[in-house]
Amino acid sequence: MKFILLKGLLLCCCGIVHAQRRTPLLEVEAAGGYQTADLRWSIAGAGSGQSPDILSELKWRAVSGPLVTATVRLPLSGELFIGAEGSKCFITTGTATDTDYADDDRRLPTYHAQLDSDAGNLSAFRLYAGYHFLQRRRMRMTVSAGYAENREALFLLDHAAYVPGQKNLRCTYDTRWKGMTGGIAGRYQVTSWLDITVEVLYSQMRYTALADWNLIAAFQHPVSFQQQASGFDVKAALGAVFRLKGYLSVFVSGVYRRAETGNGTDKLFLESGTVQTTQFNGAFSSAASVTMGTVIRF
Repeated sequence: MKFILLKGLLLCCCGIVHAQRRTPLLEVEAAGGYQTADLRWSIAGAGSGQSPDILSELKWRAVSGPLVTATVRLPLSGELFIGAEGSKCFITTGTATDTDYADDDRRLPTYHAQLDSDAGNLSAFRLYAGYHFLQRRRMRMTVSAGYAENREALFLLDHAAYVPGQKNLRCTYDTRWKGMTGGIAGRYQVTSWLDITVEVLYSQMRYTALADWNLIAAFQHPVSFQQQASGFDVKAALGAVFRLKGYLSVFVSGVYRRAETGNGTDKLFLESGTVQTTQFNGAFSSAASVTMGTVIRF
């Protein structure tokens, strides 16, 4: 009788260990790559959106640099899990233009500057929970929901006009997109060592931007103006995962993101203490990245 009980206990323990091996306690991803992004926004001359419809327009193009990413996922059961992911791109190249207009439809330009934007960073963070609603031998489908936040720390610089020891152009424009996010992801096993992954996320965002136009004495510093609007963000990712061991894989992934807002408000803070409010015509941002990394399952 004792032998039967001992044998049963051993079989139970082996079953638990086997289940634990099939469902890792923790999954960690770390990767590096390259990212490039664009951003543009404009304001009108008045709160009604006229006088003119575009008074000032800023465009950042191909702000790019090396990218690092990290993801942690914790299974709660066979179907449920929670996770967190973050990324940061260190901008090393990029250009920007600043243009003002006196008439509607971008007519009668009164100012135009071709500038540099090879400093700053782009960052993103997401905290989420997910559910594997379909699990087959070679395919798995997942839905997730959570909170997402993306930031852009951008500069307006003029290297050609730089004078050592003088106060040079160094305008800052810091954005924050934050809100609820949800999406669907899929994983398909092509061979015993290769999986293809795809993910699409949609986020409803609140956009806030703070700027310091450092050479304009009539503006307050360090916050010259503030912009706010509501918008959305769409992100799509495609990847290939190569399994090396049961606990170790390597992957390559490509991501594209597009975000935009509707009209909002632009508040200009003058040195005199006056606050001028006009229509913010919206912000439009896009980014693309490629990364390579490893997945470790504990």
